[in-house]
Amino acid sequence: MAETERVWHAMPVAEVLKEWESDADRGLSPEAATERRLRVGLNQLPEPPKPSWIKQLLAQFVNPLVGTLLAAAAIGVGVALYENPPGQRGIAKFSDVIAILLIVIVNAIIGFVQERKAEKALDALHAMSAPRCRVIRSGVLMTIDSVQLVPGDLVDLAEGDQIPADLRLISTSAFETIEGALTGESTTVAKDARKVLDESTPDADLVNMSFMGTNVARGSARGIVVATGAKTRLGHIGDMLSKSEKPKSPLEERLEDFGNKILYLCLGISAALFVVGIVQGGKWHLLLLTAVSVAVAAIPEGLPAITTITLALGMQRMAKHKAIVRKLAAVETLGCVRVVCSDKTGTLTMNEMTVRALFADGIEYEVTGEGYGGKSEIKLDGKVLEDVPECVRRTIEIGAVANTAMLELTQSGVKVAGDPTEGALLALGQKLGYPRDSIVEAARTALLVPFTSERARMTMVLHKGDRYIAHSKGAVERLLPLCTRIRGEGGTIRPITDEDRKLIDEATSRLSEKALRVLALAEREGGEELVGSHDQSDLERGERAEQELVFAGLVGMKDPPRPEVKTAIAECKHAGVRAVMITGDHRATAVAIAKELDLWEQGDLAMTGAELDDTSDQKLQSIVHKVRVFARVSPEHKLRIVRALVHPPNSEVVAMTGDGVNDAPAIRESSIGISMGKNGTDVARQASDLVLADDNFATIVEAIREGRAIFSNIKKSIFFLLSSNAGLCITVFVTSFFKDMPPLTPLQILWINLVTNGLPALALGVDPPEQGQMSKPPRPPGEAFLTRKDWWSILWIGSIMAGSAVAVYMMPWWPGATAAEAANSKLTMVFTILALGPLVHSFNCRSEDESIFKLGFTSNRLLVLAVIASATVHMVSILVPALQPVFRANHVWEGREIGMVLAMSLLPLPLVEGYKAVVRARKKK
Repeated sequence: MAETERVWHAMPVAEVLKEWESDADRGLSPEAATERRLRVGLNQLPEPPKPSWIKQLLAQFVNPLVGTLLAAAAIGVGVALYENPPGQRGIAKFSDVIAILLIVIVNAIIGFVQERKAEKALDALHAMSAPRCRVIRSGVLMTIDSVQLVPGDLVDLAEGDQIPADLRLISTSAFETIEGALTGESTTVAKDARKVLDESTPDADLVNMSFMGTNVARGSARGIVVATGAKTRLGHIGDMLSKSEKPKSPLEERLEDFGNKILYLCLGISAALFVVGIVQGGKWHLLLLTAVSVAVAAIPEGLPAITTITLALGMQRMAKHKAIVRKLAAVETLGCVRVVCSDKTGTLTMNEMTVRALFADGIEYEVTGEGYGGKSEIKLDGKVLEDVPECVRRTIEIGAVANTAMLELTQSGVKVAGDPTEGALLALGQKLGYPRDSIVEAARTALLVPFTSERARMTMVLHKGDRYIAHSKGAVERLLPLCTRIRGEGGTIRPITDEDRKLIDEATSRLSEKALRVLALAEREGGEELVGSHDQSDLERGERAEQELVFAGLVGMKDPPRPEVKTAIAECKHAGVRAVMITGDHRATAVAIAKELDLWEQGDLAMTGAELDDTSDQKLQSIVHKVRVFARVSPEHKLRIVRALVHPPNSEVVAMTGDGVNDAPAIRESSIGISMGKNGTDVARQASDLVLADDNFATIVEAIREGRAIFSNIKKSIFFLLSSNAGLCITVFVTSFFKDMPPLTPLQILWINLVTNGLPALALGVDPPEQGQMSKPPRPPGEAFLTRKDWWSILWIGSIMAGSAVAVYMMPWWPGATAAEAANSKLTMVFTILALGPLVHSFNCRSEDESIFKLGFTSNRLLVLAVIASATVHMVSILVPALQPVFRANHVWEGREIGMVLAMSLLPLPLVEGYKAVVRARKKK
């Protein structure tokens, strides 16, 4: 076996197979593959080195919010040194500073742990969308993760696949690749496995090789793996990849910008407060501590960590619903989607085709049977035919031969390996007694021109003796013009007439109106001249074989709608999201299915690809909102549709689905590109923001719901933190003007911000989606996290909390207490009210207008646990004797004080509930 690098392109196929001890038909055995993988390693590029845990931990200290806290600690040190002579500087004088530093360290550890958890969650999502490939081992075609490939493996390639390793091609059929990943060129490169090249051939001309990371543009091929992982061409340039940095998503950038603006605002207020105090003759060191306290009170220190974990957990929830997020920006954009352009086949429908009708020699036949197994019968006027007409038999046989699918018998029944449409044709022949194996017998495949979206047809040429027979299937409008003859009564072949073409078109329309997908089948027999010269490309030879075809018949296939899609479309309507069907099927078929799904509404339009070609961009922009169904469209049409919706004046936020190579431009240009995980191509997945693991339209709706929920939950956390901080900030600001109101220390403020408020904010980040969330219109893109109404709410709720605290300061104290005892008692009570009040308020934050009593306190059990845990931690800080000096809580509680604290802490709940009730009453009017 080859252990050193060889010039594979200069070696014949047989020699390459011998070097790797592989077989052109059977490939490697599983045991040989396992042994080689243990020796050469996994087929993956070296990943960029992740920062060490020490660097990640230190990075938690490098942000403006933490910088402000460290500055506060430094100022605290300076003030303590200024106030206390050298002989009186015990550790107790620096308790605030020590506590601040401890909280900063604890916060950094929490952020570090959450970041590592988020990384693991994203790694798990990445693994779910890892590329897969088809490989032949011991003669069995199987699908495996690309990382499991080893040198000597036999890889099967088709249109849209990403090439998983460096391959020496051993067979090609109209095979072209896009090698932009290596060359930067987007043009396709034709490949030919038969070529044996000179050793000095430049990389750009290696037509018998395909390289890792490039993509199949069209055709099919088979190749033997000659290099994996770091030894591939792409692996040689991997060093450049390792130096690239991951960009921040727009959501992360907006949050960072939002946090910085709050920071600058707080510092501005603190500076103004310090200047005013100096002008009024205050002591600078006390004013400096007050200014720092205001800044610390207003800054939402826990926001970055809470946002990170909210996003990661939200993306995990989406993955459980079969929606795998590839790009973080998609999470934010999902909540803004107003239009979903969806493919019909496989997304709105089951993608489980069954032939239900046949048309041949001017007669329409009914086909019975369901699925890919069992039996089928052909009926005419309700009666089962004992003898199948020759034209019908040939139609069935052509469908079975012009086919690359395979039927597999599994425990759950017969399954299709390959395209479901081809599976339906293959199954039809099998169930009616015309299996493909018996049709082809001793014939060999002389030429295969695979289906492409541009040609909308495929041809298989069999060679038997000295005769060649072309079997073609495809779209009626593409195949019928190539037919010059028709198989008629008794199987006789005669010239096709205009009347024949008219009958075929009428039958196509009739079947389409029954929501059947219609394909034409044709054939041609001849000598060697039928396939042309081997010097020509496979595509040229195929198009030669497709000349002067004999029309055999039509087949009509039914692809039933997914049962859950109808409900999902109804949800879209309630959510203000417009669903649009895009399909390659006939207009009548598409409209019939749209009506079956309740997608079609009165006044909607259906537009074909031909009509799109005759419509200017300006006209399309003016009518695109009225079009519910786009039929007979190509990938190029998809791109025009996306641009008409996304570009001004429409400026819609559009989700576009796609599964083919040529869908990639439309996927990339849409606001949210969605690819198929089961039946999509690697090229489409690479271009997309979101991958549907089950190819289901209903999953798109779930993703929109989760996208809205994630953004809403981040907003809830921000609102909770800012309204709680507003209470602190207003309290510190007001008490700074009154000497008899002892101010909260920076330590007490940080304790409330990080320790008691942190857990509820995180619990709000994973709040279940609100019931009415999908009945609201989409959020405008770029909308601020907080509206003007939100800012007013933050101010008045903060004022309620601050008012409760100031009210305690203003109350006359119990008789017999000294001024110092009263001040100490009041400070402890204020500290507790401002810690417990936000915990109660966290339940208000679960909905803007819905009552918490309707939502239910236990519908978010994590929030209940977070509130209980935070309240417990706070009570420990003020009741444990060892901690009381640290938190200035040297106080013995009495029953009346406990009652007052509880009453003041609960105040936000009834007041906000009353406000929500007024808002709901106004909405009903």
